[in-house]
Amino acid sequence: MKIGFFITARLKSSRLKRKILLDLNGKTVLDRVIERAKKVKGIDGIVLCTSTHPQDTELLKNAEINEIDSFRGSEDDVLNRLLGAAKKYNYDAFVSITADNPLFSICTTDTIVQMYRDKKYDFIYTKGIPIGCGTYMVDVKALEVVNFMKQQSDTEIWGPYINRPDFFNVAELNIKDSFFNDKLRITLDYPEDYEFLKKIHEYFNINDIPSLINVFDVLNANPNILKINESRKQFFLPEKVIDKINKEFDKKKDQAIIFAKKINKELNPNFTSRNKYLY
Repeated sequence: MKIGFFITARLKSSRLKRKILLDLNGKTVLDRVIERAKKVKGIDGIVLCTSTHPQDTELLKNAEINEIDSFRGSEDDVLNRLLGAAKKYNYDAFVSITADNPLFSICTTDTIVQMYRDKKYDFIYTKGIPIGCGTYMVDVKALEVVNFMKQQSDTEIWGPYINRPDFFNVAELNIKDSFFNDKLRITLDYPEDYEFLKKIHEYFNINDIPSLINVFDVLNANPNILKINESRKQFFLPEKVIDKINKEFDKKKDQAIIFAKKINKELNPNFTSRNKYLY
């Protein structure tokens, strides 16, 4: 069983130009994500998944400098890009994170990797920690089925395509007694987010890789930091878009079951609840 860590990265950002190459205490945001990925236990490699757009060529230098693999795929169809990377490097599953989350949780990522190795879920997500801190585990054959079923070519936000316990074997890792409000945003979308992340990193040395507990300690001792980006809200797919995805998905269920058999993927099309774990 081969498990990767896939970092989705592009330079397309409009709200904050070239955000993943901005500096965080001596290293770029992307470099911070990569150095955290290298601390995750149980993975067999790291892949920077970027696009074929000419502007993203620059990101390949970061991958080379950090001695990780890279893959170039569709600009907008992220699911297809991730599948292409998995096929190229022969992964059975992968952890997924976007490059604008430089403080994702290493310890919960360790846990979902082990959960996959133990029970080989199709999709695992984390609940109860701030936005931008949870990673996702994706089974590659399940992703093949998703790519067969989807009708959209723009899948930048792809969770609704696979977080379907009515069809896939989904597990939720719920963080019990978390120090954080799960509505807190520790991610990079806006200039205020960048100031927020910069301020946090000022409390650490250049080569430190702080845990979420370390971050909590900083925020607890300096609550004014939380005010920097508190006015910014996280974007979520509108309900009408999710409804459209669900309807298109339901239309192809029978075809998907046939396709899954062809690739030797076992599904749970009548399963109606998530497997829930407390951490």
